[in-house]
Amino acid sequence: MSENLAPQGLLILIVPPDIEEMLVDVLLEQTEITGFTSNKVHGHGTVHGEGAKLSIIEQVTGRQERVQFMMHASAGNLKNLVGSLKSRFRSTDIHYILLPILEC
Repeated sequence: MSENLAPQGLLILIVPPDIEEMLVDVLLEQTEITGFTSNKVHGHGTVHGEGAKLSIIEQVTGRQERVQFMMHASAGNLKNLVGSLKSRFRSTDIHYILLPILEC
C-alpha cells in the first residue's frame, strides 16, 4: 500500500515548555513526518499529569503553560513515532493524542 493510500492520522502532543526546544530538534530529525506546527497553550483542570508540580501562580489561576505540537502523516508512521518519543522522553509529562483522519 502506498504512503498516500495508507490510513492517515493526526498526532497531537501537549508538552511542558521546558522540553519544547529539545522536542523541536527531535521532530525535525524524524523521517516519519514532513513537518509539524506548534503553539503555546494552557492546560486546565484538576489533574495536571503524572508528577506535574504546579507553581503557586498555576494553582491560583488554574492554568498551566504548555506547548502543543500537531503533525499529519500515515497512522502507522505516527504510531512508530509515539513509541520512539515515549522511549526517549520517558520521565517527562507529555500527553499523546493520536486521531484517525477520515477521507473528505
